[in-house]
Amino acid sequence: MERGDFLPFLLLLPVMLVVFFVMFLPLVYGIVISLFDYHMGDLDFGRDFVGLGNYIRMMQDKVFWKSTVNTLYFTAGAIAGDLFFGTLVSVWIQSLNERIRPIIRPIVTIPLLVSPIIIGLIWKYMFNINGGMVYWILSWFGLGAEQFPGLAGSSTAMFCAIVAHWWQVIPFVVIVLSSGLVSIPNDYYEAAEMDGASFIQKFFKISLPSLMPQYMVILLFNGVDAIKVFDIIYALTGGGPNNSTMSLSLYAYKNAFDHFDMGYAMAISNATMLISFLVFGIVFVRYNAKARKEGIKG
Repeated sequence: MERGDFLPFLLLLPVMLVVFFVMFLPLVYGIVISLFDYHMGDLDFGRDFVGLGNYIRMMQDKVFWKSTVNTLYFTAGAIAGDLFFGTLVSVWIQSLNERIRPIIRPIVTIPLLVSPIIIGLIWKYMFNINGGMVYWILSWFGLGAEQFPGLAGSSTAMFCAIVAHWWQVIPFVVIVLSSGLVSIPNDYYEAAEMDGASFIQKFFKISLPSLMPQYMVILLFNGVDAIKVFDIIYALTGGGPNNSTMSLSLYAYKNAFDHFDMGYAMAISNATMLISFLVFGIVFVRYNAKARKEGIKG
């Protein structure tokens, strides 16, 4: 083997080292920790090996299952709203005059510049029963805390968290979808207009199919981010009331830093990672397989 054959490996070595120490090593460490009854501050690590004990305990934990349902509910609501409202705003901006678009787009993206914790605190005050903006608006329609308990109600607190998530993430969706809409040739729309197609027909026949790659990117990033949601819920409700907004990441955090049960917290974190892979990994594998088949047929 000649010297030049080693050059690609040498060039890849820094990246491989970063991946090993930043991604692979912490992942393995987390899996190992989950096999022990390890509490923060224990000096004799490795003494209490429990194997799958933490995972068995997790399967019997009602709060874990409640957190799983809450997380999936939050993820479904967050993604549905992100795609729906993000599409509406993107299409609306695209329909504006070319002179107005450069002004509107930066304004719409402002929430992306705000930390999720700060967004959670902002919406916590907006959902405040005593003088919050949401209840000020509801008062116009004769509604109040009795009809909509907001963050204080077990049935409405998660919806409030989803609304806060929409406000933060929809600008990202708008950016991605706007780039996709700009790339669609105007010839398609002109030809559809000549055939007498309406605005709705043009959207579903031209825009929507052309935006499928962008939708998959949004689904990947926003979906994974929603499953590991922590910041907004932590700032809004802290998991309450009655664990109605407890997410998997927040439950892992509470076990790790409130009860110092690191082994069990790592088991919950690993389960969150597995759920994320099962929910979105399978979706993308099937989408790529379908796209590959259609490409071969085409």
